[in-house]
Formats: sequence, C-alpha cells, structure tokens
Amino acid sequence: MSKISRRVLRSAVVAVAASSLLAGCAGAASSADTVSYWAAFNSTDTQKLFQSEFIDAFNESSDDAQVKLDVKQWSNIGSLTDTAVAAGRGADVVFSPGPSSALGFAAADRIDSLDDFAKEYEWEKVLEPWAYQASLVDGELYSIPTGYGSIVMFYNPAVFAEHGWTVPTTAAEFEKVATEAAAAGMIPVGAGNSGYQAQSEWYLSAVLNAAVGPEKLYDVLTGTAKFTDPEFVDAMTTLKTQIDKGWWGGSANSYFTNTDTDMFTGLANGKVALYMTGTWSFSSAGSYFGEAAGNDATWDWAPLPALSDSVEPGVYPLAIGTSLSINTVSKNKPAAAKFLDSLINDPAKIYNYMAKTSENPAPVVVDEADFPADLDERVARLYKDIPKSSNLGYASWTFFPAATDTYLYTEFDKIITGDMSPSDYLAGLQKTFDGELAAGKVIVPFAPTAG
Repeated sequence: MSKISRRVLRSAVVAVAASSLLAGCAGAASSADTVSYWAAFNSTDTQKLFQSEFIDAFNESSDDAQVKLDVKQWSNIGSLTDTAVAAGRGADVVFSPGPSSALGFAAADRIDSLDDFAKEYEWEKVLEPWAYQASLVDGELYSIPTGYGSIVMFYNPAVFAEHGWTVPTTAAEFEKVATEAAAAGMIPVGAGNSGYQAQSEWYLSAVLNAAVGPEKLYDVLTGTAKFTDPEFVDAMTTLKTQIDKGWWGGSANSYFTNTDTDMFTGLANGKVALYMTGTWSFSSAGSYFGEAAGNDATWDWAPLPALSDSVEPGVYPLAIGTSLSINTVSKNKPAAAKFLDSLINDPAKIYNYMAKTSENPAPVVVDEADFPADLDERVARLYKDIPKSSNLGYASWTFFPAATDTYLYTEFDKIITGDMSPSDYLAGLQKTFDGELAAGKVIVPFAPTAG
C-alpha cells in the first residue's frame, strides 16, 4: 500500500459534488455479470502483476462474473470514492483506507452488510480474528480487509555499527541512541508532515502504543478510560519535550518541511538514525537503498522500543490499510462478493504476490508453509512474528473513529508550534471521541493479550 493510501480523504462527502466529476466516475450500474472495481498502485509493475494474478485469473476461472479494474491514483482514490458513493454512484466494490472509513459508509447506508456472504464463504475462518472483528459495524460485517501491516522502527545497520549502537528496545536505550545521534549532528528520529499532514498519525500511533500501551488504549477505545488520563498527558508532554530538543525531525520548524522521502534518504546516507513508520514502506525501501539508489546502504527494521518503563517492548500496532465493501446500489452483489472472496481465499497466492511486490498482504490465517522461498527475509519476519506476538496494539487509522483520528493529526500541529498544551490537546481529543462513542460510530477493538 502507498503511504498516502493510509489516509486518503476519509470524511463522507456530501452529495453536492460537481457533476463533471461524477460524469467521469464508472457508476455502480454495471452490467449484470460485470463487477467494477477501483484501485490504486505504487507502480506500473505492481499494477500489471495485480491485473494478471487477481483480475485476469478471476475472470478466466469465473463463468458467471467478470471484474473490470479501473485504476486511480493514490492521491485521489479516496476523494473520488467518497464523492461518488455519497452521491449514490461509484464502483460495485467500494474502497476504504481502513475499517473506520468503511464504518462511515455503513452509517450512511452506502454499503451493504456482508453477513450473508461471510457465512457462505466462511470469511470468519479465513480472516484473522482481530481483523474480522475490526470490520464489524454493530455486530455485522461491512468490509473485507485486503492489506495489513504495522508500525515498526527502520534503521541502517551500517550506521548503527559505525556508532556502536545496539537496536533500542527500552526507553533508556532509545534515549541513549537519540542523545548520541543528536550530538553527532544527526536527526535522531525521522519525522515530518510536509505535503501530507496525516503523516503525523504514524508517529502518534507509535508513541501512544509504545509509551502508553495497548491495554490503556483499549480501555480508552472501549470507553472505560480517557485520553486525558495521566499516562497520555505524560506521553504527549514527553513527546513535546523531545520535539523541542530536535529529536523528532530535527526541530519544530523542520518537522513542517520534512517529507517521508527525506527521512528514508536520511536513513540511507547516515543523517537520520531511526524512523518509526509503517510496513507499507517495505515495498518502497529499495528505492532509497542499494543498487537502485546508487549506494551500498542497506535497511532493516525492529519492533518499536518501549517509550516508557510501563510498556512492554516490541509492541506491534496493527493497521489495516485497505478495506473493500459492496456498494448499496450495485446491481451485481453476489458477483462482487465472489470477487472479494477471491482476494482472500488463497494464502499461498497472497504471499507469492507479496514476495514479488513487498506489498502488505490481507490479514488471513496463514501457515508459514505458505511463505514462498523468495520472500524477502525482512518482510517474512514481520508476518511470522505478528501471529505469535501477545503484544499487539492499535494504529489510529484502523481503530480510532474517523473524526477522532482526524483531530489526532490535524491538531497535533499546534503541539509542535506550542500553540496548544498537551493537556488541552488531549481534552479536545477526548471530547471528539466522546461524541463518536455516543453516536455508535466506533470500531470495537480486539482485547489486548500482553501483560
């Protein structure tokens, strides 16, 4: 998944969209046996492989349904989908950048419950339990997750060896590396949101999971604790102090000019020590490291270090980057469901595709025997570790309701500039969440198992 795909415009767009835009949208009034599907890809090669492996293969094997792929750009697939679906148009298969966006469509009656199809295809057995549960709205399945990963810590092994650093796992070890990196003139932790404000939620998800912990986050998301509790205030206050020291992004000013590309380039050339970001970057890291980038640098990753002494090291915040649903106005819903099933019913095929593209896979129950021999060891390690881990957390764009998540990253800019205190920021976050909780517009998270 592209980085922008994590957060393409998520709010429901009112049905007053410009008619010229809607005129260019492939409507859901597709022919009786043709399913329309909008998708976006990181590269032409990835698009061609998906077309061959999933679209053409489905069409060749199906007697009663065919799929037509309509390729969009990551920069606008979300807004195009929101606009079209809100106006009663759009593709048969509706794209969302995660369950909370799908929840918004469900609340507006723009997508259908998939419960009957879930029983027919036994999707509850196919999908990982946490992913199935996150895709429920009022106990009914409304979306199928087709891409998942986590937030991890990227680093350059040669740079660590040069400075004599070990990969940090505890808060003290993290602070040691950050302190020494700053003294060496490096950016200790890559960060920035230039051109893409929602990039901040990657770092905030890392901090909330690694400094506060999954147990406390679960309590907040289920309404038994609050974002204003001392643990959150302490975490945000510490983060603000570290930003002021230049640990995140180099300085408060440079935070607003740094891009994701800048941070990966910095990892490769030794100017950035650590970068906490999503595993969707597995598919693009090669463009900054090695032969393709004209250098001999290599990358690796590790689970997030604990950022406070109260949190177990190595938490994996789980993140669904793409969820697919069936448009309420689709004229071919059984065929659309058949296509959705084809995207998740063959783990070996999913992981072979990942081996060729490093794209995040669907969160399906998988046996390590289904991992192909040519799968990058660094990629394989994540998907071997997560099913075994008892330290699983919650990425904001998957488990926070939509308005709460939007507040999380938009208002964070005021923390950086000093225009809002951590306490006031968290009070606003809690107020936003309270409204969505009262309205039932929340994702029910899986219960944490660590601790």
